[in-house]
Amino acid sequence: MPFSMHDKNIVDDVAEDLTYDVIIVGSGAAALMSACRCRDLGATVLVLEKTDRIGGTSATSGGGIWVPNNAQMAVAGVADCEKDAFDYLRNVIPADQISDATIRTYISWSSKMIEYLGQIGVPYSPVKKYPDYYPSLPGWKEGGRTMDCEPFDGRKLGDDLYLLREMPGASKAFGRINLSITEASKIQAVAKGWQKIAMKALMRYLTDVKGRLKGRRDRRLCMGEALVGRLLLAVRKREIDFLLNSPVTGLIREGSRVCGVEVERQDGQIQRIKSRRGVIVAAGGFEHSAGMRKQYLANPTQPDWSAGSPGNTGDLINAGRKIGAAIGRMNEAWWAPVVRWGEKTIVLFFEKSKPGLIIVDRMGRRFMNESITYNSYGKCIYGEDYTLSQHVPAYVIFDGHYRKRYMFAGLLQASMSPDWMNRKAFGPDGLLQKASTLRELATRLEIDVDGLEATAVEVASYAKTGIDEKFGRGSDEHDRMYGDERVKPNPCLGSMAKGPFYGARLYPGDIGTKGGLVINDHAQVLDEGEQPIEGLYAAGNSTASIMGDKYPGAGCTLGPALTMVFRASNSIMQFDAG
Repeated sequence: MPFSMHDKNIVDDVAEDLTYDVIIVGSGAAALMSACRCRDLGATVLVLEKTDRIGGTSATSGGGIWVPNNAQMAVAGVADCEKDAFDYLRNVIPADQISDATIRTYISWSSKMIEYLGQIGVPYSPVKKYPDYYPSLPGWKEGGRTMDCEPFDGRKLGDDLYLLREMPGASKAFGRINLSITEASKIQAVAKGWQKIAMKALMRYLTDVKGRLKGRRDRRLCMGEALVGRLLLAVRKREIDFLLNSPVTGLIREGSRVCGVEVERQDGQIQRIKSRRGVIVAAGGFEHSAGMRKQYLANPTQPDWSAGSPGNTGDLINAGRKIGAAIGRMNEAWWAPVVRWGEKTIVLFFEKSKPGLIIVDRMGRRFMNESITYNSYGKCIYGEDYTLSQHVPAYVIFDGHYRKRYMFAGLLQASMSPDWMNRKAFGPDGLLQKASTLRELATRLEIDVDGLEATAVEVASYAKTGIDEKFGRGSDEHDRMYGDERVKPNPCLGSMAKGPFYGARLYPGDIGTKGGLVINDHAQVLDEGEQPIEGLYAAGNSTASIMGDKYPGAGCTLGPALTMVFRASNSIMQFDAG
């Protein structure tokens, strides 16, 4: 039998024929919420996870959800309405990619989804002063639409805590201590009081003696870990069946209807599991498939450049295609700049906005606004039509002043953790190259020496005036959010004059792909004739994103995934939620 979370009876394979009302593929936030919703509506439910860990990319993410016009926005002191939300999304997302109807569906149903999360023990609150990503557009808001999951006491999960996929060390204080979005934002922005927040988190971690005896893992869960941890507890309370190490190899279609899945057992045999109502796919994208990346994404590209869950190899996208499902937006990803440290891929979310850091090409020249939203790095590096390759890799460069004051890729600032304490971080096999002069650093990274020195002089002049004459860095609220408010006149611009100097190769990575199965506004998977395939639903990165090729605000990955899987759960159970 499959194991149920409540009895801890983990069985790695299926030894008998099984039938459920609903089968859900994946174990990220969308999959777990869907399992709860379907169970609450009376279904028997089976959740299938390919790997030996629960949570997928959701667990390693910031856990934020973008919900415009949510009921709690007044707490953040922001006024919103459906019109403002629609105007903003319509101006961000090209009309030839996403319809007005889909945008309106998202606006109305995301609020219902977030209300349901609260009802099942996953409370969210709006983040003040976390602006949408396109400040110049109508309907933009300075905060409140991005919502943060309340931290969660992981001890409530018992040993199941250690089945959760863990956030990367670069997202944690001191490489191991969890922080909420609000806490992390203040620390990364070196805002007033950030030291107090960091030290309080450290003391809380150190005084959890029982937790330290069990290992390094922080039992106070935040961000994506809190979201998945809370959902896992909700799943366990509902006694929902759950199988780990169970890759789905195919969808069973009989006539016009999908009525089950094929699962690979550990002995290599294929087990057929039937579903009375249908299958919901929430299994992630294809970011770790070398073949699919090469076929669909801009090149050069590598699975190692992705921070997505390692099990995301597009299995269910391909399974859908085999039964006639349409696919779309396959050339898109949730792009993000990444650096490599050994086998680790580290996303630069906050670091790129700080003064004293620049990004250059092989000629040592800047080619973009470094502080731009991370999703925009894809087209900045590859070009608008994804045909360029000369910026791969690019190079991130900063000086000793930056190193002293700011974190970089999980490496604490030198004022707290000097270079001599982090010797493995430097050199050919480390995170950064280090040199006493810019010329020496350029030589080590094989960058044009004269070009880099000229760029440093140019940026120093911009820092004095506060105006980036080439790319407008630091000119809007999104850019300035993670700048340094102590630096004047522009919190994102600083001269690069203080040695030593540091640099690393920077790649066009991602936090997941955003192309896949085409769905309608009920999350039904469509065939190539744009007709729904009966019994097959999908959401999240397994689908062609309803955000098009854009990223309107923090939480626009999880927001659509959760909203559309909520729609899928209601649809598959034939429940009218209004």
